[in-house]
Amino acid sequence: MSQSNKTANLFKRIAKNVAPPPILTVSQWADQYRKLSKEASAEPGQWRTSRTPYMREIMDAMNQAWVETIVMMTSSQVGKTEFLLNIIGYFIHQDPSPIILVQPTLELAQAFSKDRLSPMARDTPELKDKIGTGKSRDSGNTMLHKSFPGGHITMAGANSAASLASRPIRIVLLDEVDRYPASAGEEGDPVSLVTKRSTTFTNRKRVLVSTPTIKGASRIETAYENSTMEQWCLPCPSCGEYQPPSWDQIHFDSSGMVCKHCGVIHAELEWKAGEGKWIARKKNRKTRGFHLNELASPWKRWETIIEEFKEAKKSGIETFKAWTNTSLGESWEEEGEKLDEDALYNRREMYSSDVPDGVKILTAAVDTQDDRFEIEVQGWGAGHENWRIQYHVIYGDLKQPRAWTELDEYLKRSWRDAEGRLFSIAATCMDSGGHLTNEVYKFCKERAARRIFPIKGESPGDGTYLPLIIGTSTNNRYKATVIRLGVDEGKFKVMSALGVLPVDESGNKSVGYCHFPLTTPDKNRGYERQYFDGLTSEVMQKRYKKGVPYYVWVKVKVRNEPFDLAVYNRAAIELLQPDLDNMQPFCTHSAIVKTPAAAPTKRRRGTSSSV
Repeated sequence: MSQSNKTANLFKRIAKNVAPPPILTVSQWADQYRKLSKEASAEPGQWRTSRTPYMREIMDAMNQAWVETIVMMTSSQVGKTEFLLNIIGYFIHQDPSPIILVQPTLELAQAFSKDRLSPMARDTPELKDKIGTGKSRDSGNTMLHKSFPGGHITMAGANSAASLASRPIRIVLLDEVDRYPASAGEEGDPVSLVTKRSTTFTNRKRVLVSTPTIKGASRIETAYENSTMEQWCLPCPSCGEYQPPSWDQIHFDSSGMVCKHCGVIHAELEWKAGEGKWIARKKNRKTRGFHLNELASPWKRWETIIEEFKEAKKSGIETFKAWTNTSLGESWEEEGEKLDEDALYNRREMYSSDVPDGVKILTAAVDTQDDRFEIEVQGWGAGHENWRIQYHVIYGDLKQPRAWTELDEYLKRSWRDAEGRLFSIAATCMDSGGHLTNEVYKFCKERAARRIFPIKGESPGDGTYLPLIIGTSTNNRYKATVIRLGVDEGKFKVMSALGVLPVDESGNKSVGYCHFPLTTPDKNRGYERQYFDGLTSEVMQKRYKKGVPYYVWVKVKVRNEPFDLAVYNRAAIELLQPDLDNMQPFCTHSAIVKTPAAAPTKRRRGTSSSV
């Protein structure tokens, strides 16, 4: 090749590198450049917006100069994470800017960086050379902070004020905002805190994405109601009238949907064959809000959603709540009323034996006080139907071995059913709070083979969601496997179960009903007025922190041990995870589950407390 040709090629390469990128919208960029990674997608390869046509308008709202905030209130299975990734990829490649992505916790932020952002950067060639390696020798890039020509992206946790206090940010991405705490430490609402970082940019953009949770304390629902409140609408195949896919219009027998205008039922694929569009219900120039439910998803058939609805209705109130949030993309309205202890007391019934018919397995819970152990044994059957078996108190000086020996003997005993079969306790959760933490750890460690586990309740008290079973830790003197419990979720599950009636509105037996035994002349099982007073000792109330609403459990009576023990028993059955619908009664000491793996979990300062 001649020198002149070499020079010409050199200038061509230089011109290509310095030329401004083509002017594209976010959806156009994704269709042209974005590659889906095999680790995170069931359909790896080139992104196609046509696969999720409802996403085009949401993504391209980022390119509308007058729009400052985009709100996306959705169910699961509609592609909201890919939406965020497309925005990130677009601004790295087309319009370099400082970006922040906020997850509910720092741990989730790290997982997003590792499991979603890094694979996208690796598999999308236009991003691969722009984002650094993240190795230690590259000081500009870490797991939570990555620089690129013209900008950078920070991954932050809403629970960490320090991670939110970054330099000025133009693009603010807020994921799962309903899982954020009410305040990031003492700094205030994390949404407001990070939004302030963008005030110096006239072309700032803010995106809020979440599945809604509880009505009245849902950030995403509040934001949506202050937006254009747009719905994804499809034309009726018969009359052509546009309407959003609505659960109220779903026809179970045909798995189709009834048109609310002409009344004709059409199949799912007929509805989805039409060209959908977003229809706004309010005017708002700066904030566009979009609501999507699972009925719009290309990955979920209506037939499957109907079956999941039926299963959720059968499985109890907490499962139905989760279905409402994650399938319909709608908030759940709490009753907010305290259960009547008299009503619970008056529904006590006569048991024909120590263990009533229907019980498959027994669990126990132990509350540790300075002068006594309070113990409750519960039975569990199909659909988490529950029978209280016995409430027992052991008094004594817990600094002396006698009370511990008596507790050990009690947890070894068996209960007999009407057929004469003996039921032993399959698992026990024991409170390790208070002044006897090390004694509890030692007692449980020595009895781990009997599945007697120490538990530590955690309740941040700021609206942060924690699952009932958070994880385990062995960071203690005796290396005992401590089960970390999200007690707020446990209390909700217990209270929801107590509200289940014997039969549903159709007259069928309800799922998850709780039974209480009557006292008989020859046996006092411990279920007297005092027990029901303690069982209804807490109520859920709305609170505000720096103007942000959240719910908290409030103690309204002096003693709450029965309520705590109900939570521990619920944790015990969830640890075991037996197949209650199909298993035979557990009448021996043989193991049905493995001991939870000892996986120490880093505990956040200030978020752990005894129940």
